[in-house]
Amino acid sequence: MKPHQLGRWIITTLSGLLASIALAETVQPTQLNVVGGGSHNYTFRAVEVPFWNTTLPDSSGGMLTARVRGLSESGLKGPEMVRLIRSGAVEIGMGVFAFVAGDDPFFEGIDLPGMAANIDTAHRVSNAFKPVLAQRMAEHHGIKLLATVPYTAQVFFCRTPVTSIADLKGRKIRVRGRNMSDLVKALGGSPMTLPFAEVVTAMQTGVIDCAVSGIGSGNAARWYEVANHLYNLPIDWSIGFYAIGLERWQALPEPFQRLLEDQSRILEARAWEETAKENRSALACNIGAPDCQIHHPANMQVHTPTPVERQALNDAVLNIANHWGKRCGAQCVERWNATAGAALGVTLQTP
Repeated sequence: MKPHQLGRWIITTLSGLLASIALAETVQPTQLNVVGGGSHNYTFRAVEVPFWNTTLPDSSGGMLTARVRGLSESGLKGPEMVRLIRSGAVEIGMGVFAFVAGDDPFFEGIDLPGMAANIDTAHRVSNAFKPVLAQRMAEHHGIKLLATVPYTAQVFFCRTPVTSIADLKGRKIRVRGRNMSDLVKALGGSPMTLPFAEVVTAMQTGVIDCAVSGIGSGNAARWYEVANHLYNLPIDWSIGFYAIGLERWQALPEPFQRLLEDQSRILEARAWEETAKENRSALACNIGAPDCQIHHPANMQVHTPTPVERQALNDAVLNIANHWGKRCGAQCVERWNATAGAALGVTLQTP
């Protein structure tokens, strides 16, 4: 280690020790109960569990710790998460904005279907809209937004070949959420709402022809065993959040509040970084490429929309976004245009 690096290391280490000592002198040890994402997801294992079990406790010198469970282990389904966090039934919880959109159409604005063709764009939109959502969640739902958490691109797993958008016409397609359903309809498909765990059986029996899910999640669930064709058109990114009820937040000592805010930024950064890595690896795994690292190697046939197809898709995407704007209201659209829309270069009609 070079002298200047050693100096920085000593300063950083001493600063952490001093902060831990100061924290121990002002507050009592506290453990937080956390409901995270699905335990079958890569980011739950690679990011969420290490953060709550190690990163947060280490940053506080063991004064602030957490007990984290996956969503399925908690016995919850997901759409009720905002209400449970607000009531205190869940101390800190992770939800997906599309799943909780029944509580507020405002939530959908961070991840409108078809708007983000890649994860860098999704991240840019999320950063722009996050302050708007934080204010909305606090003022209307009594919860404090801590971090955003993405999943891999939501793409099409199909039983028979899909070489173009036109091939989706007439197919029965499993979807998640209203906006995703609207886009599938616009593409000529027949959307069907179906639990994730029932997709394989439904595909085997012909109840559905395709299913939309994360390019990583579908691989982890071995969908490639019943669906040998992947159409790599990201519908959205299943962007989620970590949040805490405002009453619980206000009851935390101020040093814990500052620490949790600082560490949540680390959680968010790691989640986006690891999801980008997973997205690249999941595509490689699904098609059996050599750089498959995270998921199962498969032998799917993949097709990606051409630039001409993407351009043709824009009208449908804008139409769906404008319908969302009507449901969400004029103030919602104005704030979206000034933040997420500006990041995308898109302006929605004010209802």
